[in-house]
Amino acid sequence: MKCLKVKSFRTLGLPGILATICLYSQVGFSVELEEIIVTAEKREQNTQDAPIAVTTISGDKIGASGITSLGDVALLTPNLTFTEFNIGEPQLFLRGVGSTADSAGADPTVSLFIDEVYIGRSGSGSADLFDLDRIEVLRGPQGTLYGRNVTGGAISMYTKKPVDEFEGKASLTLGDYGLSVIRGYMSGPVSDSVNGKFTFSKRSVSGYAKSNGSGQELDDVDNFSARGQLMFNPTDATEVLLSADYSKDKPNGACRDLTKLDRDTNKGTPEQHAYLKQMVIDSGTDDPRVCGQTVMHHSNKTIFGASMRVEHDFESLQLTSITSYREADYAWNHELGGMDSPPALLGVVDHEGEASDQFSQEFRLSKTTDDMHWVLGAYGIRENVDRFANVPIKFSSGLLLDRSFAQLAENESSALFGQLTKAITDDVNVTIGGRQTWDDKTMDQSYNSSPTTVAYDLKGLTDGWDAFTGRVTLDYTISDDKMVYATWSEGYKSGMFLSQSTDAGGAGGTLKPEQATNVEIGARTEWFDNRFRLNVTYFDMEVVDLQLFRLVDHALVSENASIESSGTEVEFAVAVSDNFSMTGTHSTLDAKFVGGTFDGNTVPRSPDSKYTLQAEYVSTLNNDAELRLSAGASYSDNYYTEATNLDVAWHDSYTKIDASAKYTDPTGAYTLEIWGKNLSDELITKHAIVSSYGGSVELYAPPRTFGVTVSAAF
Repeated sequence: MKCLKVKSFRTLGLPGILATICLYSQVGFSVELEEIIVTAEKREQNTQDAPIAVTTISGDKIGASGITSLGDVALLTPNLTFTEFNIGEPQLFLRGVGSTADSAGADPTVSLFIDEVYIGRSGSGSADLFDLDRIEVLRGPQGTLYGRNVTGGAISMYTKKPVDEFEGKASLTLGDYGLSVIRGYMSGPVSDSVNGKFTFSKRSVSGYAKSNGSGQELDDVDNFSARGQLMFNPTDATEVLLSADYSKDKPNGACRDLTKLDRDTNKGTPEQHAYLKQMVIDSGTDDPRVCGQTVMHHSNKTIFGASMRVEHDFESLQLTSITSYREADYAWNHELGGMDSPPALLGVVDHEGEASDQFSQEFRLSKTTDDMHWVLGAYGIRENVDRFANVPIKFSSGLLLDRSFAQLAENESSALFGQLTKAITDDVNVTIGGRQTWDDKTMDQSYNSSPTTVAYDLKGLTDGWDAFTGRVTLDYTISDDKMVYATWSEGYKSGMFLSQSTDAGGAGGTLKPEQATNVEIGARTEWFDNRFRLNVTYFDMEVVDLQLFRLVDHALVSENASIESSGTEVEFAVAVSDNFSMTGTHSTLDAKFVGGTFDGNTVPRSPDSKYTLQAEYVSTLNNDAELRLSAGASYSDNYYTEATNLDVAWHDSYTKIDASAKYTDPTGAYTLEIWGKNLSDELITKHAIVSSYGGSVELYAPPRTFGVTVSAAF
């Protein structure tokens, strides 16, 4: 017996756990960890051979009882946080870098990719994650191979491809709060030379919260998603994959809780705080899952996408072409404060929406030999965004300030890029890459308000930016199962036009582009004949002109700021025996503003530490059936939700615990799974805004939930 003594998992952020992991090596014991294949560097690699910080989530963990949203992905990824203000504005922060801007001329800072297709608008990603082979989260700037708008990192989702033998699966999930999930999957040959696939998902939740003013159920889910693919080979050297996806969301919206009125703040007066606190009690909204507005909430989002991927093998060279078209249309109508005015001091109705479409084309030429791999590429995208916002503010005095904004944007970007990995010796590789990007944006902006009759109508605003981003990496293979690397890399995010500006001068201006520089060292190691995997990363990053978007009194303000961010990321997996395994992550983060208005403040949504710990036990029963028991905990340290670092913007730490038991019959065709999520019923804030009169307006993740999933494969 060999024992790996871990003196303290506290160093990995797992408080209270002192462990000795014994890995058996007696005759007949052959357990080892499964190899993980990624394409983070545009080629297939064992994740242990890829000199890059990447978290991979397999398709087995994605399902009705597992990962169903980007919020679940964030829980399992070091230094990744996720918040969601509404159906069209999810916000991802990675290593302290993220964006809350909603302008039609703005871009995400952590970008989404589906089958290598860039998703230009953050809200255009699918709300329900299904039919995925894996998710790869690339941490840190990815400016060479992934391009602009990845100063924080990139999240790549890869769907399952059609197979050449018929197979199918259907599942039904039922749970509390009216949870219902129906999923179906079919794949197989359509003809002798064509394979096809079709999947669908219908997910609904009646609501985790309610409004006692309108009677509506809130924090509900109503999603339908479908995807189809055809794969064929016109020649022996050519493969063509046609894909199309569609999704429709129609939830009411989120409950917003006015809370933390007793915390220090520079908003409002003590008398106003006391009044609001009493109104929360009197209106019955002191329950965090009860709101008091009479406004009827509604949300709608429709997404469609189509792509064609062509791969041709010239024997010594490989050509890849990815052509894609995507469109999205979403709108919502919500009351932002959780209570009507009166009794609240003001009431704000947020009626916003946008329609967008994008066309993109990427060409890549690559070659791999025994001691070299290189890729050259060209990329272009054109995006049209038509956005509106009608935000009436009603004061308790009876004054109604009705404000309407409109934006029409055309965003274009093109790039040339290349990357070369070359073996210097048998054990040392060097990777050098670069990307030149050109961005051009055109914007029409208009604003009207009453009764103040302030207005502007700006046509044909234009601006452009360009940047070169590079990467240099050295990796050294110590042995077959141990590798270390060091990286210097850059990221770039294009400049942006401001949104919801009440000043014509401000609306005509732009924010500077973001520039990120990252230094990173890492180790990818496996021990005890691939039974214990330990990956460690340290990074030190600087972002100049980070684009901020925040509420100041009753106005939204856009500005640039610079930050410095450093930290560590640890991921481990251990096969304790042939039927018991454990995985975990831990991350630390120190992200601070440098200079400017917030000098020395902690960057929002940057917890000092995060960790996950998951355990799985698999037992084969006497009748050859299988019982799989799983449990996991995800912890996040406290953090600020705003750059001001006001006490009222302080988000408390939390731990989320999930567990499941899954039975698979002896044939492997039928499964029954009982599961529970957020078992400790933690009140987890998924978004928060400091109120103009004090307190914090907060949106919450789901409470404790239970359910059962049955499935059949054929």
